[in-house]
Amino acid sequence: MKLEKIAILGAGTYGETLLTYLLEAGHEVLGFIDDHPDMEGAKVKGFPVLGKYEDLFNDDFKATIECIICSIGDNHVRVTYLSELVSQGYEAPNFVHDTVILTEDISMGKGIYILPGSIIMPHVILNDYCIISMGCKIAHHTVLHEGAFVSTGSNIGASIDIGGKTLMGIGCTIMTGVKKIGENAIIGAGSMVIRDVPDQAVVVGNPGRIVKYIETHSNTTPK
Repeated sequence: MKLEKIAILGAGTYGETLLTYLLEAGHEVLGFIDDHPDMEGAKVKGFPVLGKYEDLFNDDFKATIECIICSIGDNHVRVTYLSELVSQGYEAPNFVHDTVILTEDISMGKGIYILPGSIIMPHVILNDYCIISMGCKIAHHTVLHEGAFVSTGSNIGASIDIGGKTLMGIGCTIMTGVKKIGENAIIGAGSMVIRDVPDQAVVVGNPGRIVKYIETHSNTTPK
């Protein structure tokens, strides 16, 4: 299905990347939304920066833009922004690159982006606003909760419950047999996780070990 009247939230390099994929797939992109002062009135890859985040609450923007694609990698910011914009009537469509391998036997929420070369086995559940970057593998019966981010080349085993807004760094592996990765956790790049991870833990190494805990993020809208 062709997506129309898309604004990409975030005009950085990840936004440029999503622009390319969207155009290649035949979707209609109107431009970008970005709060950085240097972006006011600018063009990115030939597409205008239409305004700032707060402008999306204006009726003129609501009448022009239908879909929001969010390129912001910070899980807390992305979830907050997309949740608020959906409540304002915008659509948060999924984008699945045509090289992704998946079946109908998965469950997907909204605002999910799956990038080239990823493989997702049956009976996986992807909740709202997750990002799965390129070349990732997710085994059967695993659940990703709201706003989880799986970085490039990561391997996720079977039947693992991965908490909301957790970040899995580039090339990490979470072994089958692990049951739970907590909310707001960070798995370092290249780490090998062989045991459960609690909420807000930062795990690095092979085998993965907890090196610290991070503070809970505020629920207020970031600016």
